[in-house]
Amino acid sequence: MTYVEKPPHVDPVRMRHITDEALLEALGAATVAQARQWRRPEPVWSEPEPDARAQADRLLGIQVDFLDKGHGKSRLYGFHYLRWMTPLISAYAETGDPRYAREWDRLFGEWYASRDLVEGDWPGLDVIWYSLGVASRSMYVTRALAVFADEPALSDECWLRMTKTVLGGARWVAEEHDEFRHGNWQFATVCELLHVARVFADLPESEEWAEIARARILEHLERDVRDDGGHHERSPGYHGMCLAGLQRAASVDPDLVGHPRFRAMHDWLASLTTSGGWIPHLQDSGVVWPAELLLRGERLLGETVAPVRGSHLLEASAYAIFRARTLHTVINYGPYVGHELEPHSHHAAVDFVLSGWGTPLAWEAGGPPSYDDPRYYDWYQATRGHNTLLVPGEEYTEDRKAGCDLFSAGEHVDVFAGHHHGYRARHDRRIVFVRREPSYWLVTDEIDAEAVWQLHGTSPWAEHGSGYASSQGPGLLVVPAEPPDEVLFRNGPARIPDPVTRTAEYGEIHSLGLRRRDGRFTVAIFPFTDRPPAVRVSAREIVVDGVVDRFSARGWTRDGLAERWGGDE
Repeated sequence: MTYVEKPPHVDPVRMRHITDEALLEALGAATVAQARQWRRPEPVWSEPEPDARAQADRLLGIQVDFLDKGHGKSRLYGFHYLRWMTPLISAYAETGDPRYAREWDRLFGEWYASRDLVEGDWPGLDVIWYSLGVASRSMYVTRALAVFADEPALSDECWLRMTKTVLGGARWVAEEHDEFRHGNWQFATVCELLHVARVFADLPESEEWAEIARARILEHLERDVRDDGGHHERSPGYHGMCLAGLQRAASVDPDLVGHPRFRAMHDWLASLTTSGGWIPHLQDSGVVWPAELLLRGERLLGETVAPVRGSHLLEASAYAIFRARTLHTVINYGPYVGHELEPHSHHAAVDFVLSGWGTPLAWEAGGPPSYDDPRYYDWYQATRGHNTLLVPGEEYTEDRKAGCDLFSAGEHVDVFAGHHHGYRARHDRRIVFVRREPSYWLVTDEIDAEAVWQLHGTSPWAEHGSGYASSQGPGLLVVPAEPPDEVLFRNGPARIPDPVTRTAEYGEIHSLGLRRRDGRFTVAIFPFTDRPPAVRVSAREIVVDGVVDRFSARGWTRDGLAERWGGDE
C-alpha cells in the first residue's frame, strides 16, 4: 500500500493505549488528584465562537455515531478533529455551568472508546493518526484541559483520557516529523507540537519535542513560505491556518516572532484584504476574515500590520494586486501546486476577482463546502468556475507555465500582462486598470482557438446597450469592443461575503460567457453602485459619462494626461 504520510508507527503502549500508571509516572504524580492540581496548562486563546451557548445547548444529550461514514470520505476525518465539540468549552468558560463540562465528558469518553474502530476511505491515511487530525485535537483538548481544570463535573477518567490524547499525539508527531516535508498539515502540526512541548514543559520528553518542532518550524519558514510571506500552496485559507499555528507556537516561544517571515506572513494577508475586511477565496480557500489573525500578530510583533499602499505584486506567490479607493483587484498568474493528498490549486491562470464598496463584483467559485462535494472537480476547481478564457473541448493542463510579462503601477493607470500554457495554444491577457475616476478595467485576450470569455457576477446579467449589466448594484457593466459570436449564461454556487455579518454563506454566482471563434477579445468592465454608467467602447477609445480615454498598445491618454507602460510605442 502507498501511504500518504509515513508507514504506520502508532505504538500501542506509548501512544495508543497509555495506562493510567504510565501517565501518572510521566507526570510525576502519585494520584490523579495530584496530577490535576499540578499539571494545568495555561488557558490559550482560541478562535471566537459566535453564539457558543446556543451551539453548546444543541449538543446537550445528542447521540453520536463516531463510526458513521455518512459524514463523507473527507469530512469523516474533519469530524474526528472534534472541533464541533468546542462550543461546550466556550459556553462553560462564559457561564461556569457544569452541564457543559458533563456533556464534554460524555462525548469525549464515547469518542475515546470508539476511536480504534474508525475506518476511513482514503487509502493509506488513518482517520485518527494523521498529522492534521492529531494536531487539531491537541489544540481543542489542551484548551479543554485548561478551561475545565477545576470543574468537578469533569471526571478523573475523562481528564486522564484527554491528557493521554495530547501526550500520545505529541509522541506520534515527534516521530512523524523527524524530517521536513512540504505542506500545510506539516507546518501546522509541528507548530502545535512546539506549543504542547512548552505548555507541558516539565514532561521528560518536552525538550526533545521542542527541539524537533523548532527545527521543523524554521525549515517551514525558509522552505514552505515564499519570499513575499505567502505559504507555498497560495491559498489564503491554508495560509491562515499555518499562520494561526505559528502564532500559537510563538505565544509560548517568542523567539519565533523575530524571524522575518513571521512578519511577512502577516503582511501577505494584509495585502490581499479588501475594503470589506475579507480576502477572496483564491484556490481552495474559503473567504478569510483576517482581522483577528492580524490583531493577534500585532500583539506578538508589538507593531501595526497594514496593507501595502497602492498596486503591487506579491511576486513570489504570483498574485498581482490593484488598489484604488475601495476598488480591489487580485490577478492570479501562479503555478499549479501539488499536495500529497488533494492539491489545493485550481485549473485557471490569469484569472481575476474584483471587489468594490466592500462587496464582490467579479467573483469565482472558490473553495468547496467539502472535498466530498460532487461539484468539486467540475465546478469549484475547474476552469469554468473562474474569470478567464475557457476553450471548449480541451482539458486544462496542470503544468500551465503561467507568468507575468509586464506589471506597471503608474500615477493614473495600472497594467498587468501575463500568459499561460494551460491549453495547446498560449493564452495572453492584458488588464489595464484606470485608477483615475471614472475607474474601470479594460481586458484584452488572445488565443489561437475558439474560446469563451468568462466573468462571474453576484446577480443575474441583463442586456444593457451593447453590453451586459448586473441586475443589482453594486455590480458591473461589461461591454465588448466587438460583438461576440454567442452569449452564454450559466450559474453555480460560491461563498458570498457579507461585511455586515462577517459571514460568507453559499449563494449563486452568475456567469457571463462571450464566445468568439477567433479567440480575440477586448472587453471593458465598469463598476457601479446603483446604475450603470453611460459608456461607448471600441478597441482604441472608451467614453465613460462623457470622459474620453484613448488607448494604444502601450499607453493611455485623457484630457492632457498621459501614461506609458512597457517601453516605446
